[in-house]
Amino acid sequence: MKTRQIPIRGIIILLLAILMAAPAYSSQKKTDKQNRNIESFHGIAVSSGIDLYLTQGNSEEVVVEADVDVIDAIMTEVNEGVLHIYMKKTFGFQWNRSSRVHVTFDDLTSLAVSAGADVAGQSPFKLDELKISVSAGADLRIDELFAESVWLDTSSGSDAQLSGRVVNFEASSSSGANISCSELVAEHCKVSVSSGSDAEVHATQSLKASASSGGDIRYRGNPAHKDINESSGGDVYSE
Repeated sequence: MKTRQIPIRGIIILLLAILMAAPAYSSQKKTDKQNRNIESFHGIAVSSGIDLYLTQGNSEEVVVEADVDVIDAIMTEVNEGVLHIYMKKTFGFQWNRSSRVHVTFDDLTSLAVSAGADVAGQSPFKLDELKISVSAGADLRIDELFAESVWLDTSSGSDAQLSGRVVNFEASSSSGANISCSELVAEHCKVSVSSGSDAEVHATQSLKASASSGGDIRYRGNPAHKDINESSGGDVYSE
């Protein structure tokens, strides 16, 4: 008895047809926009691969933009003063899914970014204190940050990029995460890295730096007071 075989050429043609149809399917998707009614908040936590755009203003506003089949699954809820933004359901494979949230805030004291989310600042931020956590492959970029004190923690392959000017800056990075803050001018800077992480900082008056387990710290500026500790293949060096 002969076994019927599907020609390789036929398989290739079928795969090409599927790939060519995918963009057409994606372009037919409709997007929707919703203005969400929320309570007042002073912190934000975003996850689930959502793109978050932040703007500081005189009021608080949350606008969600996404494909119509997922927009209602994007949750925006305030719990104990923290605005949580996440996907309620886990969706299967989709072509070119888009999930964007635009948040306007008056004041912000904490920002947590995780699970592949991307955060981008859309305006200058003028704050007293800000605690930032970036983890699990998430990305953060704020180009104009002005504050008294900023704390930044990155881990698990995440990336954080900050620019601006602060008085006190304390940062830590682990598990292959990156800190790009050479354009964030800090009077006093304390930074520690480990497990293959990298950090770039800028200190003008004092620097306390600790690098271990293959971590690297590169610093700019000429601080008068320096306390540097290197161990287990970690390196600290000036630019």
